[in-house]
Amino acid sequence: MSKRLKILVGLWGLLWLGIGGIAGLVYLATAAMDPGYWDRSLWLALLLLAGLAGGGAVAYSALRSLFGRRIGPVWLPPPWALAGGFVLALAAGLGLWQASISIAFLMPLFVAAAAALGPLAVASWILRSGGKEVKAVTAPRGLAALGLGATASTLAALVLNTLLGGAALLLVTGVSDQVLDLVGDLVDALAGGLGEELASPVFLLGLVEAVVLAPLVEEMVKPLPLLPLLKRLPTARDALLLGVLAGAGFAAVENLLYAVGFGDAWSSVLVTRLLGSALHPFGAGLMAVAWWHVRRGEPGAAARWGRYYGLAVGAHALWNGTCAVAAVVASEWYRGWEVDLLGVAEGAVLLALLAVEGIGLLAALRVIARRFQPADEAGEEATLLPGLPTERTIAVWGVICLVVLLPVGLGVLRTLW
Repeated sequence: MSKRLKILVGLWGLLWLGIGGIAGLVYLATAAMDPGYWDRSLWLALLLLAGLAGGGAVAYSALRSLFGRRIGPVWLPPPWALAGGFVLALAAGLGLWQASISIAFLMPLFVAAAAALGPLAVASWILRSGGKEVKAVTAPRGLAALGLGATASTLAALVLNTLLGGAALLLVTGVSDQVLDLVGDLVDALAGGLGEELASPVFLLGLVEAVVLAPLVEEMVKPLPLLPLLKRLPTARDALLLGVLAGAGFAAVENLLYAVGFGDAWSSVLVTRLLGSALHPFGAGLMAVAWWHVRRGEPGAAARWGRYYGLAVGAHALWNGTCAVAAVVASEWYRGWEVDLLGVAEGAVLLALLAVEGIGLLAALRVIARRFQPADEAGEEATLLPGLPTERTIAVWGVICLVVLLPVGLGVLRTLW
Protein backbone atom coordinates (compact mmCIF):
# COMPACT_ATOMS: atom_id res chain seq x y z
CA MET A 1 0.00 0.00 0.00
CA SER A 2 1.40 3.41 -1.00
CA LYS A 3 2.08 6.13 1.55
CA ARG A 4 -0.74 8.28 0.13
CA LEU A 5 -3.22 5.45 0.47
CA LYS A 6 -2.08 4.81 4.03
CA ILE A 7 -2.70 8.46 4.84
CA LEU A 8 -6.20 8.29 3.34
CA VAL A 9 -6.97 5.15 5.33
CA GLY A 10 -5.65 6.82 8.47
CA LEU A 11 -7.83 9.89 7.88
CA TRP A 12 -10.85 7.64 7.38
CA GLY A 13 -10.12 5.94 10.68
CA LEU A 14 -9.64 9.29 12.46
CA LEU A 15 -12.97 10.50 11.03
CA TRP A 16 -14.79 7.53 12.50
CA LEU A 17 -12.80 7.84 15.70
CA GLY A 18 -14.12 11.42 15.97
CA ILE A 19 -17.67 10.23 15.33
CA GLY A 20 -17.24 7.62 18.05
CA GLY A 21 -15.84 10.22 20.44
CA ILE A 22 -18.80 12.54 19.92
CA ALA A 23 -21.17 9.59 20.33
CA GLY A 24 -19.39 8.71 23.56
CA LEU A 25 -19.96 12.18 25.01
CA VAL A 26 -23.63 12.09 24.02
CA TYR A 27 -23.84 8.57 25.45
CA LEU A 28 -22.61 9.74 28.84
CA ALA A 29 -24.97 12.72 28.81
CA THR A 30 -27.93 10.52 27.84
CA ALA A 31 -27.14 8.00 30.57
CA ALA A 32 -26.97 10.81 33.13
CA MET A 33 -30.13 12.68 32.08
CA ASP A 34 -32.35 9.76 30.97
CA PRO A 35 -31.18 6.70 32.94
CA GLY A 36 -34.26 4.72 31.85
CA TYR A 37 -33.99 5.46 28.12
CA TRP A 38 -32.02 2.37 27.13
CA ASP A 39 -33.03 2.20 23.45
CA ARG A 40 -31.50 5.62 22.70
CA SER A 41 -28.31 4.45 24.40
CA LEU A 42 -28.31 1.35 22.17
CA TRP A 43 -28.26 3.58 19.09
CA LEU A 44 -25.35 5.51 20.54
CA ALA A 45 -23.60 2.24 21.41
CA LEU A 46 -23.84 1.37 17.71
CA LEU A 47 -21.88 4.52 16.86
CA LEU A 48 -19.45 3.75 19.67
CA LEU A 49 -18.80 0.28 18.27
CA ALA A 50 -18.34 1.50 14.69
CA GLY A 51 -16.51 4.70 15.62
CA LEU A 52 -14.26 3.92 18.56
CA ALA A 53 -13.65 0.24 17.81
CA GLY A 54 -13.83 0.22 14.00
CA GLY A 55 -12.39 3.66 13.37
CA GLY A 56 -9.79 3.20 16.10
CA ALA A 57 -8.60 -0.07 14.55
CA VAL A 58 -8.25 1.58 11.12
CA ALA A 59 -6.46 4.66 12.45
CA TYR A 60 -4.09 2.62 14.62
CA SER A 61 -3.19 0.24 11.80
CA ALA A 62 -2.51 3.07 9.33
CA LEU A 63 -0.41 5.11 11.78
CA ARG A 64 1.56 2.06 12.89
CA SER A 65 2.32 1.20 9.28
CA LEU A 66 3.22 4.81 8.38
CA PHE A 67 5.71 5.18 11.20
CA GLY A 68 7.36 1.85 10.45
CA ARG A 69 6.81 0.21 13.81
CA ARG A 70 7.77 -3.46 14.18
CA ILE A 71 4.95 -5.49 12.67
CA GLY A 72 3.94 -8.98 13.72
CA PRO A 73 1.16 -11.29 12.54
CA VAL A 74 -2.46 -10.52 13.35
CA TRP A 75 -3.67 -11.99 16.63
CA LEU A 76 -7.05 -12.52 18.27
CA PRO A 77 -7.89 -14.11 21.64
CA PRO A 78 -8.72 -17.83 21.50
CA PRO A 79 -12.19 -18.64 20.10
CA TRP A 80 -13.29 -20.31 23.33
CA ALA A 81 -12.58 -17.08 25.24
CA LEU A 82 -14.47 -14.93 22.72
CA ALA A 83 -17.44 -17.32 22.65
CA GLY A 84 -17.51 -17.42 26.42
CA GLY A 85 -17.31 -13.63 26.44
CA PHE A 86 -20.43 -13.52 24.30
CA VAL A 87 -22.31 -15.65 26.84
CA LEU A 88 -21.16 -13.49 29.74
CA ALA A 89 -21.86 -10.20 27.97
CA LEU A 90 -25.34 -11.33 26.93
CA ALA A 91 -26.11 -12.63 30.42
CA ALA A 92 -24.88 -9.43 32.05
CA GLY A 93 -26.91 -7.26 29.67
CA LEU A 94 -30.03 -9.33 30.30
CA GLY A 95 -29.48 -9.19 34.05
CA LEU A 96 -29.18 -5.41 34.10
CA TRP A 97 -32.15 -5.06 31.77
CA GLN A 98 -34.38 -7.32 33.86
CA ALA A 99 -33.33 -5.58 37.07
CA SER A 100 -33.71 -2.09 35.49
CA ILE A 101 -30.24 -1.20 36.77
CA SER A 102 -27.92 1.00 34.69
CA ILE A 103 -29.92 0.18 31.55
CA ALA A 104 -28.87 3.41 29.84
CA PHE A 105 -25.16 3.08 30.69
CA LEU A 106 -23.73 -0.39 31.33
CA MET A 107 -26.41 -2.52 29.65
CA PRO A 108 -25.89 -1.15 26.09
CA LEU A 109 -22.13 -1.65 26.45
CA PHE A 110 -22.66 -5.34 27.26
CA VAL A 111 -25.04 -5.62 24.29
CA ALA A 112 -22.44 -4.06 21.97
CA ALA A 113 -19.80 -6.46 23.29
CA ALA A 114 -22.08 -9.46 22.69
CA ALA A 115 -22.77 -8.25 19.13
CA ALA A 116 -19.04 -8.18 18.35
CA LEU A 117 -17.75 -11.26 20.17
CA GLY A 118 -19.61 -13.90 18.14
CA PRO A 119 -18.13 -12.93 14.74
CA LEU A 120 -14.71 -12.37 16.32
CA ALA A 121 -14.83 -15.92 17.71
CA VAL A 122 -15.39 -17.24 14.18
CA ALA A 123 -12.51 -15.14 12.84
CA SER A 124 -10.21 -16.36 15.62
CA TRP A 125 -11.12 -19.98 14.91
CA ILE A 126 -10.39 -19.59 11.21
CA LEU A 127 -7.08 -17.84 11.91
CA ARG A 128 -6.07 -20.94 13.85
CA SER A 129 -7.24 -23.36 11.17
CA GLY A 130 -3.91 -23.55 9.38
CA GLY A 131 -0.27 -22.98 10.18
CA LYS A 132 1.12 -21.52 13.37
CA GLU A 133 1.80 -18.10 11.85
CA VAL A 134 -0.16 -15.99 9.41
CA LYS A 135 2.84 -14.06 8.14
CA ALA A 136 1.28 -12.00 5.35
CA VAL A 137 -1.80 -10.96 7.34
CA THR A 138 0.04 -8.63 9.68
CA ALA A 139 -1.48 -6.85 12.66
CA PRO A 140 -1.98 -3.55 10.75
CA ARG A 141 -3.59 -5.34 7.82
CA GLY A 142 -5.82 -7.42 10.08
CA LEU A 143 -6.93 -4.43 12.15
CA ALA A 144 -7.52 -2.41 8.99
CA ALA A 145 -9.68 -5.22 7.59
CA LEU A 146 -11.72 -5.41 10.81
CA GLY A 147 -12.17 -1.65 10.98
CA LEU A 148 -12.93 -1.13 7.29
CA GLY A 149 -15.47 -3.94 7.40
CA ALA A 150 -17.14 -2.28 10.40
CA THR A 151 -17.18 1.22 8.87
CA ALA A 152 -16.74 1.49 5.10
CA SER A 153 -18.44 -1.77 4.15
CA THR A 154 -21.40 -1.31 6.50
CA LEU A 155 -21.93 2.29 5.40
CA ALA A 156 -21.84 1.35 1.71
CA ALA A 157 -24.22 -1.57 2.28
CA LEU A 158 -26.62 0.60 4.28
CA VAL A 159 -26.78 3.27 1.58
CA LEU A 160 -27.19 0.82 -1.31
CA ASN A 161 -29.73 -1.33 0.53
CA THR A 162 -31.77 1.78 1.31
CA LEU A 163 -31.73 3.01 -2.27
CA LEU A 164 -32.50 -0.37 -3.80
CA GLY A 165 -35.10 -1.03 -1.09
CA GLY A 166 -36.97 2.10 -2.23
CA ALA A 167 -36.97 0.80 -5.78
CA ALA A 168 -38.21 -2.59 -4.55
CA LEU A 169 -41.01 -0.85 -2.66
CA LEU A 170 -42.27 0.70 -5.88
CA LEU A 171 -42.07 -2.69 -7.59
CA VAL A 172 -43.88 -4.63 -4.87
CA THR A 173 -46.63 -2.06 -4.38
CA GLY A 174 -47.22 -2.16 -8.11
CA VAL A 175 -48.13 -5.83 -8.05
CA SER A 176 -51.82 -6.25 -8.67
CA ASP A 177 -54.18 -7.42 -5.95
CA GLN A 178 -55.15 -10.38 -8.10
CA VAL A 179 -51.60 -11.71 -8.13
CA LEU A 180 -51.30 -11.23 -4.38
CA ASP A 181 -54.58 -13.08 -3.87
CA LEU A 182 -53.33 -16.02 -5.92
CA VAL A 183 -50.11 -16.11 -3.92
CA GLY A 184 -52.13 -15.94 -0.70
CA ASP A 185 -54.35 -18.85 -1.74
CA LEU A 186 -51.31 -20.95 -2.62
CA VAL A 187 -49.49 -20.23 0.62
CA ASP A 188 -52.68 -20.75 2.64
CA ALA A 189 -52.89 -24.27 1.25
CA LEU A 190 -49.30 -24.92 2.30
CA ALA A 191 -49.04 -23.01 5.59
CA GLY A 192 -52.53 -22.70 6.99
CA GLY A 193 -53.17 -19.35 8.65
CA LEU A 194 -49.84 -17.89 7.58
CA GLY A 195 -50.93 -17.39 3.99
CA GLU A 196 -52.22 -13.86 4.48
CA GLU A 197 -49.04 -12.78 6.23
CA LEU A 198 -46.69 -14.37 3.68
CA ALA A 199 -48.56 -12.86 0.74
CA SER A 200 -48.78 -9.33 2.13
CA PRO A 201 -46.92 -6.55 0.31
CA VAL A 202 -44.98 -5.79 3.50
CA PHE A 203 -43.65 -9.34 3.76
CA LEU A 204 -42.94 -9.53 0.02
CA LEU A 205 -40.96 -6.30 0.23
CA GLY A 206 -39.01 -7.61 3.20
CA LEU A 207 -38.42 -10.90 1.42
CA VAL A 208 -37.13 -9.17 -1.72
CA GLU A 209 -34.79 -7.03 0.36
CA ALA A 210 -33.58 -9.92 2.53
CA VAL A 211 -33.25 -12.68 -0.05
CA VAL A 212 -32.34 -10.74 -3.19
CA LEU A 213 -31.07 -7.22 -2.57
CA ALA A 214 -29.14 -7.64 0.67
CA PRO A 215 -27.10 -10.68 -0.47
CA LEU A 216 -26.31 -9.11 -3.86
CA VAL A 217 -25.25 -5.80 -2.31
CA GLU A 218 -23.45 -6.98 0.80
CA GLU A 219 -21.41 -9.75 -0.83
CA MET A 220 -20.27 -7.16 -3.36
CA VAL A 221 -19.30 -4.35 -0.98
CA LYS A 222 -17.82 -6.24 2.00
CA PRO A 223 -14.40 -6.97 0.44
CA LEU A 224 -14.13 -3.79 -1.69
CA PRO A 225 -12.15 -1.76 0.89
CA LEU A 226 -9.55 -4.56 0.86
CA LEU A 227 -8.75 -4.33 -2.86
CA PRO A 228 -5.57 -2.24 -2.40
CA LEU A 229 -4.24 -4.86 0.03
CA LEU A 230 -5.16 -8.06 -1.78
CA LYS A 231 -2.69 -7.88 -4.66
CA ARG A 232 0.25 -7.77 -2.24
CA LEU A 233 -0.78 -10.94 -0.43
CA PRO A 234 1.26 -14.00 -1.48
CA THR A 235 -1.40 -16.72 -1.10
CA ALA A 236 -5.13 -17.21 -1.49
CA ARG A 237 -5.32 -18.27 2.15
CA ASP A 238 -3.99 -14.87 3.24
CA ALA A 239 -6.69 -13.20 1.13
CA LEU A 240 -9.32 -15.47 2.68
CA LEU A 241 -8.22 -14.61 6.23
CA LEU A 242 -8.21 -10.88 5.49
CA GLY A 243 -11.73 -11.19 4.08
CA VAL A 244 -12.84 -13.18 7.12
CA LEU A 245 -11.67 -10.36 9.37
CA ALA A 246 -13.51 -7.77 7.27
CA GLY A 247 -16.64 -9.91 7.40
CA ALA A 248 -16.33 -10.19 11.18
CA GLY A 249 -16.18 -6.39 11.51
CA PHE A 250 -19.18 -6.05 9.22
CA ALA A 251 -21.15 -8.67 11.18
CA ALA A 252 -20.39 -7.03 14.54
CA VAL A 253 -21.94 -3.72 13.52
CA GLU A 254 -24.84 -5.35 11.68
CA ASN A 255 -25.61 -7.53 14.73
CA LEU A 256 -25.98 -4.46 16.91
CA LEU A 257 -27.99 -2.68 14.22
CA TYR A 258 -30.50 -5.54 14.20
CA ALA A 259 -30.58 -5.63 18.01
CA VAL A 260 -31.35 -1.92 18.08
CA GLY A 261 -34.04 -2.26 15.43
CA PHE A 262 -35.90 -5.04 17.25
CA GLY A 263 -36.13 -3.17 20.56
CA ASP A 264 -37.26 -5.39 23.44
CA ALA A 265 -36.35 -8.54 21.49
CA TRP A 266 -32.66 -7.56 21.28
CA SER A 267 -31.46 -10.61 23.21
CA SER A 268 -33.36 -13.05 20.96
CA VAL A 269 -31.93 -11.29 17.92
CA LEU A 270 -28.37 -11.60 19.21
CA VAL A 271 -28.81 -15.30 19.94
CA THR A 272 -30.24 -15.88 16.47
CA ARG A 273 -27.45 -13.86 14.90
CA LEU A 274 -24.92 -15.89 16.87
CA LEU A 275 -26.09 -19.01 15.04
CA GLY A 276 -25.15 -17.31 11.77
CA SER A 277 -21.88 -15.75 12.95
CA ALA A 278 -20.01 -17.44 10.10
CA LEU A 279 -22.25 -15.97 7.38
CA HIS A 280 -20.46 -12.66 6.77
CA PRO A 281 -16.91 -14.00 7.35
CA PHE A 282 -17.73 -16.82 4.89
CA GLY A 283 -18.97 -14.50 2.14
CA ALA A 284 -16.33 -11.83 2.62
CA GLY A 285 -13.54 -14.40 2.79
CA LEU A 286 -14.71 -16.15 -0.36
CA MET A 287 -15.04 -12.89 -2.27
CA ALA A 288 -11.65 -11.69 -1.05
CA VAL A 289 -10.12 -14.80 -2.65
CA ALA A 290 -12.09 -14.10 -5.85
CA TRP A 291 -10.80 -10.52 -5.98
CA TRP A 292 -7.26 -11.73 -5.16
CA HIS A 293 -7.27 -13.86 -8.32
CA VAL A 294 -8.67 -10.95 -10.36
CA ARG A 295 -6.14 -8.46 -9.02
CA ARG A 296 -3.29 -10.80 -9.94
CA GLY A 297 -4.65 -11.17 -13.48
CA GLU A 298 -4.73 -14.95 -13.37
CA PRO A 299 -6.34 -16.92 -16.22
CA GLY A 300 -9.97 -17.77 -15.52
CA ALA A 301 -10.16 -15.27 -12.67
CA ALA A 302 -13.40 -13.71 -13.96
CA ALA A 303 -15.17 -17.06 -14.13
CA ARG A 304 -13.90 -17.98 -10.66
CA TRP A 305 -15.14 -14.60 -9.37
CA GLY A 306 -18.61 -15.34 -10.75
CA ARG A 307 -18.73 -18.79 -9.12
CA TYR A 308 -17.59 -17.50 -5.75
CA TYR A 309 -20.00 -14.58 -5.89
CA GLY A 310 -22.88 -16.92 -6.71
CA LEU A 311 -21.93 -19.20 -3.82
CA ALA A 312 -21.66 -16.32 -1.35
CA VAL A 313 -24.96 -14.78 -2.48
CA GLY A 314 -26.74 -18.14 -2.43
CA ALA A 315 -25.63 -18.94 1.13
CA HIS A 316 -26.62 -15.44 2.24
CA ALA A 317 -30.02 -15.68 0.55
CA LEU A 318 -30.73 -19.07 2.14
CA TRP A 319 -29.94 -17.74 5.61
CA ASN A 320 -31.92 -14.52 5.17
CA GLY A 321 -34.89 -16.36 3.72
CA THR A 322 -35.02 -18.72 6.69
CA CYS A 323 -34.79 -15.78 9.09
CA ALA A 324 -37.58 -13.92 7.25
CA VAL A 325 -39.94 -16.88 7.53
CA ALA A 326 -38.93 -17.34 11.17
CA ALA A 327 -39.85 -13.71 11.89
CA VAL A 328 -43.33 -14.15 10.40
CA VAL A 329 -43.91 -17.40 12.27
CA ALA A 330 -42.79 -15.78 15.52
CA SER A 331 -45.12 -12.86 14.91
CA GLU A 332 -48.08 -15.15 14.32
CA TRP A 333 -47.16 -17.29 17.30
CA TYR A 334 -47.45 -14.26 19.55
CA ARG A 335 -50.91 -13.62 18.10
CA GLY A 336 -52.07 -17.07 19.18
CA TRP A 337 -51.46 -19.05 15.97
CA GLU A 338 -49.73 -22.35 16.70
CA VAL A 339 -48.72 -25.35 14.68
CA ASP A 340 -46.42 -28.26 15.30
CA LEU A 341 -44.52 -30.68 13.13
CA LEU A 342 -44.56 -34.25 14.44
CA GLY A 343 -45.21 -32.87 17.92
CA VAL A 344 -42.32 -30.35 17.77
CA ALA A 345 -43.12 -26.65 18.11
CA GLU A 346 -42.47 -24.49 15.05
CA GLY A 347 -40.05 -22.28 16.99
CA ALA A 348 -37.83 -25.25 17.81
CA VAL A 349 -37.92 -26.42 14.18
CA LEU A 350 -36.86 -23.02 12.86
CA LEU A 351 -34.12 -22.61 15.46
CA ALA A 352 -32.83 -26.07 14.62
CA LEU A 353 -32.85 -25.20 10.93
CA LEU A 354 -30.92 -21.98 11.60
CA ALA A 355 -28.45 -23.88 13.75
CA VAL A 356 -27.87 -26.45 10.99
CA GLU A 357 -27.34 -23.69 8.43
CA GLY A 358 -24.98 -21.84 10.76
CA ILE A 359 -22.91 -24.94 11.54
CA GLY A 360 -22.80 -25.74 7.84
CA LEU A 361 -21.42 -22.28 7.04
CA LEU A 362 -18.83 -22.57 9.78
CA ALA A 363 -17.74 -26.01 8.59
CA ALA A 364 -17.58 -24.81 4.98
CA LEU A 365 -15.45 -21.83 5.98
CA ARG A 366 -13.09 -24.09 7.92
CA VAL A 367 -12.76 -26.47 4.96
CA ILE A 368 -12.05 -23.57 2.59
CA ALA A 369 -9.41 -22.15 4.94
CA ARG A 370 -7.62 -25.50 5.00
CA ARG A 371 -8.04 -25.98 1.27
CA PHE A 372 -6.22 -22.72 0.56
CA GLN A 373 -3.47 -23.59 3.04
CA PRO A 374 -0.06 -23.50 1.31
CA ALA A 375 1.55 -26.89 0.72
CA ASP A 376 4.56 -26.15 2.97
CA GLU A 377 2.24 -25.56 5.94
CA ALA A 378 0.03 -28.61 5.44
CA GLY A 379 1.83 -30.84 7.91
CA GLU A 380 0.12 -32.66 10.73
CA GLU A 381 1.18 -30.07 13.31
CA ALA A 382 -0.51 -27.27 11.38
CA THR A 383 -3.95 -28.81 11.66
CA LEU A 384 -3.97 -29.25 15.42
CA LEU A 385 -6.73 -27.43 17.28
CA PRO A 386 -5.72 -24.69 19.77
CA GLY A 387 -4.57 -26.00 23.15
CA LEU A 388 -6.58 -25.92 26.33
CA PRO A 389 -6.38 -22.78 28.49
CA THR A 390 -3.73 -22.58 31.21
CA GLU A 391 -4.42 -22.48 34.94
CA ARG A 392 -3.76 -18.73 35.09
CA THR A 393 -6.22 -18.15 32.24
CA ILE A 394 -8.86 -20.20 34.04
CA ALA A 395 -8.31 -18.18 37.24
CA VAL A 396 -8.69 -14.85 35.42
CA TRP A 397 -11.74 -16.20 33.62
CA GLY A 398 -13.28 -17.14 36.99
CA VAL A 399 -12.87 -13.60 38.30
CA ILE A 400 -14.50 -12.20 35.16
CA CYS A 401 -17.39 -14.64 35.57
CA LEU A 402 -17.95 -13.50 39.15
CA VAL A 403 -18.03 -9.85 38.09
CA VAL A 404 -20.48 -10.51 35.27
CA LEU A 405 -22.70 -12.85 37.27
CA LEU A 406 -23.49 -10.06 39.75
CA PRO A 407 -25.88 -8.16 37.42
CA VAL A 408 -27.30 -11.48 36.25
CA GLY A 409 -28.13 -12.40 39.82
CA LEU A 410 -29.68 -8.99 40.41
CA GLY A 411 -31.90 -9.47 37.38
CA VAL A 412 -33.03 -12.92 38.50
CA LEU A 413 -33.75 -11.73 42.05
CA ARG A 414 -35.66 -8.73 40.75
CA THR A 415 -37.75 -10.93 38.46
CA LEU A 416 -38.54 -13.50 41.16
CA TRP A 417 -39.20 -10.87 43.81
